[in-house]
Formats: sequence, structure tokens, C-alpha cells
Amino acid sequence: SQVCDARTRPPPRTVRSGVESRPTRVVNLLPAVLIGLGAVVVWGAVVQLSNTLLLVLLAVIIAASLNPAVIWAHRVLRLPRAIAAGLILFFVVGGFGLLLWLLVPAVIDQVSSLIASVPAIVAQVQAWLAEASQQYPVLKSASESLSSTDLTGQLRGLLSSVPSTLLGAVGATTGLLGGILNGALLLIVGFTVLVQPEPLLRGAISAVPPKLRDDVSRAMIRIGAQLGGWLVATLLTSFVLSILVGIGLWIASLAGVHVENIFLFSVIAGITNVIPVIGGFFGLIPPVLSSLSPRPIDALIVGIIVFGVQQLIANVLSPVLLSSRVSLHPASLLVGVLIFSGLFGVLGAFLAVPFLVIIKAVYEELYLPGIGERVTEAEARGLVRGQEIAERES
Repeated sequence: SQVCDARTRPPPRTVRSGVESRPTRVVNLLPAVLIGLGAVVVWGAVVQLSNTLLLVLLAVIIAASLNPAVIWAHRVLRLPRAIAAGLILFFVVGGFGLLLWLLVPAVIDQVSSLIASVPAIVAQVQAWLAEASQQYPVLKSASESLSSTDLTGQLRGLLSSVPSTLLGAVGATTGLLGGILNGALLLIVGFTVLVQPEPLLRGAISAVPPKLRDDVSRAMIRIGAQLGGWLVATLLTSFVLSILVGIGLWIASLAGVHVENIFLFSVIAGITNVIPVIGGFFGLIPPVLSSLSPRPIDALIVGIIVFGVQQLIANVLSPVLLSSRVSLHPASLLVGVLIFSGLFGVLGAFLAVPFLVIIKAVYEELYLPGIGERVTEAEARGLVRGQEIAERES
């Protein structure tokens, strides 16, 4: 038995100078280095092609939102798909162009009027802050800093840059000509996708391994439905918000509240509504600041009106239109706005929701099924309350 034990027992490890000697393990880092270099190259390409990627994403959103109307015209009106897509795209582009033709002159006139009223607004704010600093000494430094700052010039410069900023956003920082060219390319890409989407979908799904094709198909269907629903719902809520803000400010002006440039502020409220979470804040500031002179109480009334309409839309109309299409946590929306605005500028903030819709669909349809069951709502509540940690400790 002793002989058998000696034969089956593993050989003892050699010890040199009191340190145990272990075999050296050689790790090949070349794959990791190649993956890192590949990630850097891909990221550089994404940064360089960011404008093109945004253009493609916009085309996909437009095609997804107009696809139900094209299907309806193809089935009900018996029109060829190419003719149905062309007619619907023509009416959409024509309506949008007509809207711009009606809005742009009035917006430019009221922006000029707002620039002219900047000195009175700044003087009112400085006088109010100086008076408040006498009662509250903690505000004295802020009052002195504001008095020594050329706030009038800064505000005028900011407002004067609004048209060029909008053109830069539309034209991807290439000006009016770039905006026209990108708009034409956007329509062409959207039209080609609408006319023949099947070859593109077939090619994309064919590039996926067979075992993942069902998951990819579900993710693509989900992304298309949610992007189209988001665009239609956002345009509708922004339009209703603009109308209600305009009506509310107009009624307030009839009641004696000092509010000017009502049309401009209603347009701003509608545009900023597209930016999730923080868009309402940017739509609230301009009318409030404009109404500070001559009576600060008017600014409070204007703020209540605009904020009330925003909350009405956010809590009544938006849930009805978006609850069944897009379900994103407010924290996710805020982080998405910060990240994508940092990456892609103004358009990144406006397209934060489409980006998050794509990421969430890929995550839930492709990643989660491969790692097991999801965490339930009860388990999540238990984690929040510390129940899971308590059970593990016990």
C-alpha cells in the first residue's frame, strides 16, 4: 500500500531559497492588441463619418415613419410602391417646405425684435439684483460681477448666432450649401429605402449567423416600429405644444401681461420639445427672460403658462402616444442627451431617443437572451430595499 501511495502521489514542488517554484505561463497578447487597435480604428472612422452616419440614421427614421403610409397607399389605392413612396414623400417635403416658408420670415423678424429688447432686459435684471443685494448681502458679489460684465453684448452675439447655428446644424457645419446637399441626399436615401426595403433587409440579415437571425429580425422590426412611432408622436406633440404655448401667451398679453415675440417663443417651445428631459428647460428660459422688463411678476406668469403647457403635454399627450412605442427611463434619456450631444453636437441631442431605441433593442433582443433569465421587478425592488444583501449576509 505504501508503494501504491508513493506512485500515485504527485511529485513534490521544488523550493529554492524558501520561494516556491511554479512553471512559467506565457500569454499571447497579440489578439488583445489587435482588438484594441481595431477598436481605435473603428472609433476614428465613426468620428470621421459622424455626419454621414447621422444622415443615414435620419433616412432610416424617415423611411420607417412613412412606411405604414406607403403600405396603405400600395394596398388600398393599388398604386405601385415606387409611385406611392414618391407621392407621400412629395407631400411630406412640400408640407415641410411650406411650413418653413411661412415660419422663417416671422421668426427672423421676432429674433431681431428680441435683440433690440436685450438692453432693457439686462438693465432690469441688474436693477433687480442690485436691489436684492441690499437685503441679502450674499448676492452682492453676483450683482457686482453682473454689472461689470458686458451681458448685453454677449446676449446679442448669442441671439445673432442663432440663424447660423441652425444652418450649421442642418448643414452639418458646412453652411447653407451643405445643408441643401445633405437634404437632397437625405431625401434620395429615404426614397430608395422606401421603394425597395426588401433587398436591404435581406442583405443585412444574411450577414448574421443563422442561429441569430430570428433575434436580429425581431430587433429590426422593433427598431423600425419604435423609430417611426417616435417621429410621428414627437412631431405631433411638438405641434400641439407650440399651438398651446402661443394661445396661452396671447391670452396673457390680452390680460395685461407684458409678453412679446409670442410666435417666436411658441416655435422655440415646439423645437426644444424634441430634446428629451432638458428640452423644456431651454424652451422656458427665453420667454421668461424676455418678460422680466418692466415687471418681474410678468416673467413669473409667463413661466407658469409655458411650464404648465409643457407638463400637460408631457403627462397627458406624450404617454398616450409614446407609452406603447418607446419606453425609456428619464435617467437613460438624460445620459443619452449628454453623450450624443457631446459626440455629434446639436443633432446628437435631437437624435438621442433614436440612438437609445437602437441600443435598447439590440441589448434586449440579442444580448439578454444569451445570458439567461432577466431580473424581475420584484428582485429589482428587493435590491433597492436592501433585501437581497440582507439575505446574503444572514
